[in-house]
Amino acid sequence: MIAARVLFVALTGWLLLVAGAGVASAHAALDSTDPAQGSVLATAPARVTLTFSETVQVAGNGVRVLAPDGTQADAGQAGSAGNAVFVGLRGGLPEGTYTVSWRVVSADSHPVSGAFTFSIGHASAARAEASAPPGDSTVSVLYAIARAVAFAAFAVLVGSAAFVLSCLPGAMISRAVRIVVFTGWAGSVAGCLGSLLLQGPYGFGLGLGAAFDVPVLKEVMAGRIGGALQARLFLLFLCGVYVVWLCSAPGRRGHRWALGVAGSVLAVALALTWSVGGHAAVGLQPAVAVPVDVLHLIAMAVWLGGLTTLLVVIFRRVVPEADLMGAARRFSTIAAASVAVLVATGSYQAWRQLGTWSAWLSTGYGRLLLVKVVVVAFVVVAAAFSRRWVRQRGEAGPRAFRWSVLAEAGLGVVVLSVTALLVESEPGRTATAAPPGPVHREVAYDTGGPGGSGRVEVDIDPAAGGPNTVRIVVEDSAGRPRQVPELHARLTRPDRGLGPLEIPLRPTGFGYEALGEQIPASGSWQLALTVRTSDLDETVVATTIDIR
Repeated sequence: MIAARVLFVALTGWLLLVAGAGVASAHAALDSTDPAQGSVLATAPARVTLTFSETVQVAGNGVRVLAPDGTQADAGQAGSAGNAVFVGLRGGLPEGTYTVSWRVVSADSHPVSGAFTFSIGHASAARAEASAPPGDSTVSVLYAIARAVAFAAFAVLVGSAAFVLSCLPGAMISRAVRIVVFTGWAGSVAGCLGSLLLQGPYGFGLGLGAAFDVPVLKEVMAGRIGGALQARLFLLFLCGVYVVWLCSAPGRRGHRWALGVAGSVLAVALALTWSVGGHAAVGLQPAVAVPVDVLHLIAMAVWLGGLTTLLVVIFRRVVPEADLMGAARRFSTIAAASVAVLVATGSYQAWRQLGTWSAWLSTGYGRLLLVKVVVVAFVVVAAAFSRRWVRQRGEAGPRAFRWSVLAEAGLGVVVLSVTALLVESEPGRTATAAPPGPVHREVAYDTGGPGGSGRVEVDIDPAAGGPNTVRIVVEDSAGRPRQVPELHARLTRPDRGLGPLEIPLRPTGFGYEALGEQIPASGSWQLALTVRTSDLDETVVATTIDIR
């Protein structure tokens, strides 16, 4: 009965772990391009630049520019600097529409790709097809397997060591338990090496043969993800020494204390390589997200890796029944604390993904996550009820307990199904962001002279990076449209050091207009309006324009 109970709890834990995989951060987003999407330039630019929402990595062939006839227009060897990716263009480019296709690796190690067009001189009917560079499905599958092995092995390595030191030191005399610890270490090494070799082909859209391509491997190792993987490999070497030490003398009290301290440091360091190599290190509140993610990973490992080790101890009858019951009680306390940490850190991660309470019901991602939370809550309640029931009734009524396990399995299937949908859904924080669309602003002005007050109405369409139509109407104090001796409009974005960009307005009889005005980047822009109503009376008013 003890074995069935622990097996049931272990199954529930792993279902919860897989369910948690649905809470994943969004990838890097393309903020702006230079030249802008759809723009028409008088002369050919020297290079094409793409700016993203976070730091990205790009291969030498990660940005391709095709001329109207489909020939290569870029000079090759794309580069990056912070959030920007760029590639030079060849000289003597003909007029027409050019297609830019790109593929970069975001901070969470996943590739992001896309395409856009711009024109030189005039748009042309002939143009290359706008398609992003494809990836290799075999590489994607192998990369996912390598990461899954590394993640599961991390849990087994950390959890098994924690279980032995805190609950049952004598278990290390068992060959089966030693195999569990060694399997966690060996799986971690294999998964880390596989991830390092496959990161380049996966991220840069290359074939499996590029896994051992030295230039590609150097490119990966020079980036943040590759640095995290290299650090993990070094830490795993130290963990190998630690495992030998753990197997030699886990039962001695002085050694147990030293092993506990050393193991805690190694566990935190290993978890940190996962966090800094993922999306927690960028985006919203990275200074908080990284330590929270580390706590989440360690709590998961202690709980599920410990359960795995306890299962082996039970089935292989490593220790007497009395010692086993004592270890189970001690681990129960540790598991409860781990679950509490998982709930707290998971709640923060859910908030980081959704952004607002309304996103729980207003977005598909939020509704799916709400369903998952409810189902997981039933899983936890059912698990607690079963443990209490077994503790009170012992071996009596095994049939009822089997029905409880069957109910748990059914709920686990529901959780897995919802998780599969979550993985394919857009996170709530980005889903609730306002889409590009017309922006309307009204700003009062007063130049201080006679008839010098009124209101300025501004309309920008589509209020997105690239070409926009700007229409401005100046009204007097009675709300009637009027022409003023002078009107200037300038856009600035102080946080990026962009601007001021003068908007070339022309009178239309009813107001003022600028067609095809290029706004080079998304974000919050300051629109400054200079209104002059006479030779001496002038004022400057401002408003904020959100460009998507």
